[in-house]
Amino acid sequence: MKKSMLWLSAAALLAGLAAPALAAPNDGGGWDPNYWVSLGSERFQGGNDRETAFGGWAGRSVDRIGLRAVNRYARCTRVRAEFGNGHTRDLDASGLGRMVPGRVYRIDLPGGDRNIRQLHLKCRALGSYAVSVEVFARK
Repeated sequence: MKKSMLWLSAAALLAGLAAPALAAPNDGGGWDPNYWVSLGSERFQGGNDRETAFGGWAGRSVDRIGLRAVNRYARCTRVRAEFGNGHTRDLDASGLGRMVPGRVYRIDLPGGDRNIRQLHLKCRALGSYAVSVEVFARK
């Protein structure tokens, strides 16, 4: 009886550890380390929205963009992508009104153009002086 209880406990523990690895990239949390590549972070200070241009894309072709507030709550009111062909487009930032620290918020790229040259973010900290926002790309 003790062996079967021990085996059952071990199996339950292993199943709990394996569950995050089995999570799909579209599970609502938006984070799957096998699909997202970190491109760096931007720091936003002060009470007002501040716009910054985030480079480092080097014309990468991506499927979607992810933003994660690192250390505090954040609000991003505008996300604008500049594409390799020179066009710019405002992306859907409607879900970025209150970004919880540690969660990746996915932003889909509309249309067929996926070659991003630069990303413009307009963000600010909520309830604190400064916040860092990490930028991810999914290929």
